[in-house]
Amino acid sequence: MKYKKLSIRIVFPFVMSVSIAVCIISCMFLFSHYFSGYFQRDTIEKVSKQKKTLAQDLEAEIENINELINSIYYQDIRTYDTATEMFQREMEQRMVRESEVLYSAAIYDADGSSLWHSEKLPDRNKAEVKLEDWFQNAQKNIETIHYGEKKLVQPDKARYVYEISRYIEYVENGNMKSGVLLLEYYTDSIDEVLLHYKSQKSAYCYLLDTNRRLLYHPFEKEIASEMYQEKTVKEAMTCKNYKIEEQSGGKWLIERQQIGYTGWNVVLVNSMSSLDFESYNLHYVAWFTLLLVGVILIFLDILLFRSFTDPVYRLLQTMQEFGKGNYDIKAKEEGIGELKNLSAHFNIMADKLQEQMEEIRRNERECQQMEKKLLQSQINPHFLYNTLDSIIWMIRSEEYEGAGKMVSLLAKFFRISLSRGKDMIPLEKELEHASSYLAIQNIRFKDKFEFQIEADPALLKYLCPKLSIQPLLENAIYHGMEGMYEDGEITIRIYDRDGDIGIDVADNGPGMTQETIDHIMHNKVISSKRGSGIGVRNVNERIQLIYGEDYGVTITSELDEGTTATITIPKMEETDDAR
Repeated sequence: MKYKKLSIRIVFPFVMSVSIAVCIISCMFLFSHYFSGYFQRDTIEKVSKQKKTLAQDLEAEIENINELINSIYYQDIRTYDTATEMFQREMEQRMVRESEVLYSAAIYDADGSSLWHSEKLPDRNKAEVKLEDWFQNAQKNIETIHYGEKKLVQPDKARYVYEISRYIEYVENGNMKSGVLLLEYYTDSIDEVLLHYKSQKSAYCYLLDTNRRLLYHPFEKEIASEMYQEKTVKEAMTCKNYKIEEQSGGKWLIERQQIGYTGWNVVLVNSMSSLDFESYNLHYVAWFTLLLVGVILIFLDILLFRSFTDPVYRLLQTMQEFGKGNYDIKAKEEGIGELKNLSAHFNIMADKLQEQMEEIRRNERECQQMEKKLLQSQINPHFLYNTLDSIIWMIRSEEYEGAGKMVSLLAKFFRISLSRGKDMIPLEKELEHASSYLAIQNIRFKDKFEFQIEADPALLKYLCPKLSIQPLLENAIYHGMEGMYEDGEITIRIYDRDGDIGIDVADNGPGMTQETIDHIMHNKVISSKRGSGIGVRNVNERIQLIYGEDYGVTITSELDEGTTATITIPKMEETDDAR
């Protein structure tokens, strides 16, 4: 005993310490994995919100530009004849009013000839104009405003413009004609929106046109001097929402958003290195905390285990003596908390055990008496005699095939009835027994009725009391089929009933009154002269004896509609001690 105590006292704290260590290490790795993913998701979400805000601001500015272009078109070009001085004057005044945002403007006819242009925009040969992308795009897509290239117009001030064009219809000398409006719009307003975003090597944004050319970049000077190269353009244009790429020895988060119908794309680039640095710092703090907690838990485990050991072993000795039959022994109520309560409840259990054992013995005697009663009434001589008589008449009538079938069914019926002395058999076997009984009766009564079986295959593995269904079938045949000469139907259904098993035996007979149902369920006579000898009430009593009063047999019936007897039992699988 001393060796066992020493062994347990060493092994158990060791196992607990190892378990705590494994749990702590697992928590550390899980924590690292979770927070790495959390920081990444949080960064992606933040950048995505910034991207949407930036795109909305750009789209708002584009909308302002579009309103200006439409205003020039509808208020000036469509209002005045382009051949008049009034038109020339209105356009010049328009340029003065919009000089803060417009560098120049021009109107060309369908052949590329200039109808009007501002002072800052020189007159160009129509052949050259027709080859320009902005001119061709405007004529191809007449319903769209086209945003073209970015170009330098004021080198001393480093000011750029966007070439913006659209298809127009104008009046010349009273005739309606078509052409192209060209505006050179300062990039300042667009650049100002983009400048609000961070412009660092680790976090920046840039703008691309439809041909993947840079319209804006915070490091334009470095790019122009070939000191810097933007390597994320290809990856940005291939990603649908965001992408994480390995470049230049680090991870980068790339997000792209298209701007309205311009075809432009704003791209946000963020380094993941700063994210990893924050994550590592948090990991170190968390790991140190978890390790400290682990050491404290192991120390407490070793310290407290000893204080629980002695009371537990003394209680164990008491229980061993109790197990040997010394029911008068009492446990010493010592220890702390639950240990003291455990000893007190053990003593209470010991006091009640004698009463319970006596009750068990009394119940066993009652069960044995019931078993004998059931075993004695399992076989109905009338059913056996009638069946054998039918077999003899079939043989005399040379109906050998039917006689052989009936003998086979009868053998199967009694083989399952015996079931090696087991009172609990699988539903599958009980269903075979019921099927054999119905087949025999159907032969005897010359197909007076038809029967069908509807069973959930998943429920057939569960146990049920032997000979539970057959008495219900007997009742359906001798009472439900009474007075019927043809078209009798009996149906067996096995189904899930709110977590339990429901077994229905239904017939289409004349039905019965509630008084008849009460007589069947509560009359002390449990067998009829024509029945199997078990009886519906006996089945109900057996089920309630085994499972309790929540289970048993119920009968529902309607006159001229039929009767349904339902057995309800719990799901119980076959075990070594199931009998």
